[in-house]
Amino acid sequence: MNKQNILRSTAALTLSGIIAKTIDFVFRTYYSRRLGGEGIGIFSLVFSVHGIMLTIATGGLGVAVSKIVSEQYTSRRFGDIKKTMQIALTSVFILSTAVIIITFMFSHSIASIFLKEPRCHLSIRFLSPSILFMGLSYCIKGYFYASRRVFAPASSEFLEQAVKITSIKFLLDKMLPLGVEHGCEAVFLGLSIGEFSSCIYLFIIYSFDRRRLSGKAQAKGIDRSIVKVALPVMTTSIAGSFLRMQEEVLIVSRLRRFGLAQAEALSRYGSIHGMVMPLIIFPLTLLSSCFTLLIPEISRARAMTSSARLKTLVARIYRFTAFFGFMVSAVVFAFSESLAKLVYNSPDIAPHLRALCFLAPFMFMDSASCGMLNGMGKQGSLLCYSISDSLLRIALIFIFIPRFGINALIGIIVISNIFTFRHTVKKVLNESSIHFELSGWLLKHFAAAVVACFVANSFFAGFNTSFSAVSAAVAIVFTIGLYFAAGAAFSSASRLDFVWLVRRMFFNT
Repeated sequence: MNKQNILRSTAALTLSGIIAKTIDFVFRTYYSRRLGGEGIGIFSLVFSVHGIMLTIATGGLGVAVSKIVSEQYTSRRFGDIKKTMQIALTSVFILSTAVIIITFMFSHSIASIFLKEPRCHLSIRFLSPSILFMGLSYCIKGYFYASRRVFAPASSEFLEQAVKITSIKFLLDKMLPLGVEHGCEAVFLGLSIGEFSSCIYLFIIYSFDRRRLSGKAQAKGIDRSIVKVALPVMTTSIAGSFLRMQEEVLIVSRLRRFGLAQAEALSRYGSIHGMVMPLIIFPLTLLSSCFTLLIPEISRARAMTSSARLKTLVARIYRFTAFFGFMVSAVVFAFSESLAKLVYNSPDIAPHLRALCFLAPFMFMDSASCGMLNGMGKQGSLLCYSISDSLLRIALIFIFIPRFGINALIGIIVISNIFTFRHTVKKVLNESSIHFELSGWLLKHFAAAVVACFVANSFFAGFNTSFSAVSAAVAIVFTIGLYFAAGAAFSSASRLDFVWLVRRMFFNT
């Protein structure tokens, strides 16, 4: 496959990923509205356990398959590819089956002892089969990514979304009237059905595709190569997932110490972690898809010891992420009440949206920093920052939430994001030997955001109390256009960076 075809495949995968994530977010808002804050609190607790189970079951095998099969494709060792896939799929099946059996046996204990919410036990059971389907899908997707054929993984995303949406909507209508915990069970059962459909689809395509993998395995120690790649990924993921679970359980328990009832504590926790943060982070998930195209550039510049090229790329990426981060902040701040009502039908979360939306540029730049550090081979530093951040959050949650309640949680989120932003950006700057550009990266974009907010509020005064979906879309598009105009006026680099990204993604120039 030539370079232009590779670029087109990657761009197609990026575009399909953006569409799939958008559909997923829109549907997530649907069942978030129906479950409410308490239901989303239960949902988040169960997902924290799911992260640990999935990590144990997959063990980083998806990453290992993508890396090892890519190398085998380069040298056209098709017999080795077939053996690698056999080892990976068999390992996932055995590990996943064991985890599912253990989860079914001890779901009551996990819900009562670890999550301190007995109502979670059936949700844990309904979600656990998805571990097997997700694990197998990760490996098969890794196989197709390695061969740079993106149709199968991209189309599987849309099939999964269609089946998941249909299943969850049907099950919610039947089960939610029985109680909020049964509504959560409906969502998790629908998620498992969606993952099952995607897994079967991918497995059928892979079964036909593997017939062309002729020849016998030549390399020895393929299993050791898989373990060598998968083990560090698994260790890092388990540590992160375990700390996140402890953190989320601790938030609810410390809110109870503050004086809230269990249902109210779950509702407050769910509104922040299940509504406010996903709304702010959603644009970042779309932007991260674009940056999958740029991070390899960092690796190449680093490998070629091209100091000037590396500095240019780092500065450009930071300007780009800051530009879009402040755009998100401007829109969310200007229309917090409208977004809270339109997306979740929960106007009470609007103050929390306003309080946390200014973190968007820091979160965007931190995400870009993590990608660049991966491209520079600094995974060890990222692991240290991640664990340090988790330990910091747990300590702050333990000390301050019983005294100040939900306000302390908001403050902790701010401190945590600033902490990781400072360390990851500082590490990138040190590795690339450039200085932080306060004016070009932050102040000019901040000024553009202030102008956009001020003019938008002047044009749409009273909009937050009288609105429709159409008028909201018009107002937001107007504000974004205004922000782009102000950004171009304050910094010509913003316009040039945007043009460069589009040309790099689709025209390879």
